[in-house]
Amino acid sequence: MPRARTRLLLLAATFLGGILAGTSVDRVIVGGPAWHELGAAAWLEYSRRADLGAGLVAYPIEGIGAALLAIAATVSNYFDGNRRRGTVLPLYCAAVFSIVGLLLTVKAAPIMLSLAAPQDAAAAQRAFDAFFVWGLYLRGAAETLAFAALVWALSDLYRIE
Repeated sequence: MPRARTRLLLLAATFLGGILAGTSVDRVIVGGPAWHELGAAAWLEYSRRADLGAGLVAYPIEGIGAALLAIAATVSNYFDGNRRRGTVLPLYCAAVFSIVGLLLTVKAAPIMLSLAAPQDAAAAQRAFDAFFVWGLYLRGAAETLAFAALVWALSDLYRIE
């Protein structure tokens, strides 16, 4: 059985990764269709108040925190002398998908941050379309895959043989 440090890091990464993935899935499945129906102007106003409000603190904590915890769990597992072999692959997958999510944030964040400045209708529509691709669909997929890999690692870690 891996050390308590690895188990704790994996539990924390899975918890925070689940919040992040759940947010992404909700935004794609529930919020996305509604925003497409309401239009870019309504999304822009909402995003200024939410994403550029409390989201400026909450989302980086979730995204960076989940990635750091996944990487820390992977490194901790690597150094465990008695690690479970079946946990290695899902932890590496979780770390990679978490890093991909952060790299996609490098593309998505400037789009969101640009909304603070006044936008004409065409610019708002371009930002809307680009953010849905980079910030929700692609980054959301990476975050969800990272969470799935963390659950996979967690299930292997506590598997009874």
